[in-house]
Amino acid sequence: MKLREKNKFFTVMVLPHDAAERALSLRIPAFLLRYLIVFLLVAVSILSISIIYSSFLSGKLVHYKTVVTGSVEKDRQIDQFASDTGFIRQELQTLLDQNNALRKALGLKVEKTRIVIGPENKQNFGLSNLRPKAQTITSELMLTKREIEEAKISLAEVKQRVDTLMARLAQTPTAWPVYGPIVSYFGYRRYPWRGMHTGIDLDVGYGTPVRSTGDGVVSFTGWRSGYGRTVQVDHGFGLSTLYAHNSRIRVVAGQKIKKGQVLANVGNSGYSTGAHCHYEVRRNGAPLNPTAFLGMSILTASRYF
Repeated sequence: MKLREKNKFFTVMVLPHDAAERALSLRIPAFLLRYLIVFLLVAVSILSISIIYSSFLSGKLVHYKTVVTGSVEKDRQIDQFASDTGFIRQELQTLLDQNNALRKALGLKVEKTRIVIGPENKQNFGLSNLRPKAQTITSELMLTKREIEEAKISLAEVKQRVDTLMARLAQTPTAWPVYGPIVSYFGYRRYPWRGMHTGIDLDVGYGTPVRSTGDGVVSFTGWRSGYGRTVQVDHGFGLSTLYAHNSRIRVVAGQKIKKGQVLANVGNSGYSTGAHCHYEVRRNGAPLNPTAFLGMSILTASRYF
């Protein structure tokens, strides 16, 4: 039987379109034709499977690349957001500290010392829609940074103003020349001499140091009728102070002095009924009530300025 199949052949004939030409014939053994058909079927199957698998794998690779690229971008945006958030917190804390320093200088209450971000202020951004929100966040952060820069400029102007007020306050006679009870106030009086009292009298012991009530330059030292041994200080801006009835003068004319610096010692010189410090504040030579200046803060001083 096998011998019969082996000796079996198939003839393939190729006939020309023109009958004048000779026909071609090809004699193929039956077993070889079967092998060829099987081989073609296997090859076509393998090729089809390869094409399908390649398409599937390519799709997977594209998807994987998209996911990886998206993840990297999301991670970068999250890192940038975290960095910007930290920067803003530091800048806001700096502004807060400076603001608190100014509030203290102005005598205002410090209500908050640290920036706290609690759970109620935190937002949970989903990864599925990060990009639109990231763009919004970036825009808001840029706006916030610009607002911080503007706030810095404004704060610098306020600080400069406060520095100016503080410098002028140092020259303003706001301190006490001596610490003691006021026994004679500014204004008209009947005792011990009737008339206008152009200062205040502070009752303290003989020899007590008399201190300058503000920064300035000593404009006069010496004996003055009625006042006895006198020291006068020019504080600028038209303000001056006078310290009278001293027992000893400790400064000289033209000397620069600081607030709290000793000028003289309490005495009983001039028209005086006992040891005390006679203290005056003058503006452009006209006497003012010294009690309006004693203990003046930067707020009250700024109103006066």
